[in-house]
Amino acid sequence: MKIILAFLERFVGLSGGIEHVCCNMANEFAHRGHSVSIAYCYGENSRPFYPLDKDVKLYNLMTLSGKKWRGKHLGENITSKDKIMREMIRVFSKSKGREWNEAVKARMIVPQIQEIEKKEKPDIIISFRYETSNYLLNYAKVKTPVITMFHIDPDNALPAAPEGEITAIEKSARAQVLLKGDIDKVRKYCPGANLVWIPNVVPQYGEQADLSQKKKNYTIIDVARLNKDQKRQHLLIQAFNKLAKDFPAWNVELWGQMDEHNKGYTESLKKMISDFHLEDRVFIKGQNNHIIDVYLHSDIFAFPSAYEGFPLSMTEAMSAGLPIAAYKSCESAAELIKDGETGIIVSDGAEGMAEALKKLMENRDLRVRLGNAARKDMQQFKAEKIWNQWENLMQEVIAEKR
Repeated sequence: MKIILAFLERFVGLSGGIEHVCCNMANEFAHRGHSVSIAYCYGENSRPFYPLDKDVKLYNLMTLSGKKWRGKHLGENITSKDKIMREMIRVFSKSKGREWNEAVKARMIVPQIQEIEKKEKPDIIISFRYETSNYLLNYAKVKTPVITMFHIDPDNALPAAPEGEITAIEKSARAQVLLKGDIDKVRKYCPGANLVWIPNVVPQYGEQADLSQKKKNYTIIDVARLNKDQKRQHLLIQAFNKLAKDFPAWNVELWGQMDEHNKGYTESLKKMISDFHLEDRVFIKGQNNHIIDVYLHSDIFAFPSAYEGFPLSMTEAMSAGLPIAAYKSCESAAELIKDGETGIIVSDGAEGMAEALKKLMENRDLRVRLGNAARKDMQQFKAEKIWNQWENLMQEVIAEKR
């Protein structure tokens, strides 16, 4: 098969979950003997954060035509006139304003999309976002079958989605969701979508965290980009502040990339840590290229996210044998965690997180039992099983096109 993975965002240099899935998928199908290309948009050529097979081709749409771009992102190249028009439309309809914005961005890259399709003659295109599918199907009008992926909770993404994105999902040969419960969610907004459930791959680590040993210090971790509205690391800090005096051997580490669109949040976290006098207990650690080392030397994985598609860092931590503290309101976490068996699910807010953490911090046997069960439960997401599902789906879609 000739496969194009289309993620018409920055992609390179970012350590997020979607970027990780994209690189893993590209590597897997290149290893299986398929021709794989990745199409993305960024104003300079660079390499992905995650390792990529040498046979995977990269197409940066913002360097293909030789056109001089004003900014590194598509959004930075929207003219002042178009921005004014967008804001005028947004006064009456946020959805229509977003649709105008997407139409402007699409016009910038339609020729490049069509150029890549003509050059590669792909059998299938895997779109990593429904916005990308909109560019591909409604503006570039590609002839290649498109499978649209969901990487976020549909109830968070689709209520305000422009009509073009909804129709792109329905025009897709398939729309893939990560959780079984997401099928009904997508169908509410896209009744004509042809839906299929394929979860993410979860690594199966050869080692696991040794939670049984007595230590001088214990560690609670969160692994996510620093983001106020979705990842909500402030709730973890607030929760730990309620427990810190009673558990002097415990610390917190926040691992992940600073959100470049919300740099003020990192500063607010630092101020919160200072205000709580937790500078020697709570640490903002940044990125890590070998995150398994972090999991193996930790004791609890705290997951304060408001919503997720399929939480990769959480499931990776479970595979490494860590017990999880998460919120019931985060539906993906609630679906993947068996409360009291592989983790603890609590009500939203700092009080709820403190309740879950306290149960785990004061009971080593509970940590060991939940961590072992979590590791075992993640075996259902082994790589070969998931990638076989993807390969079968692509072959099925290609056969329908013939």
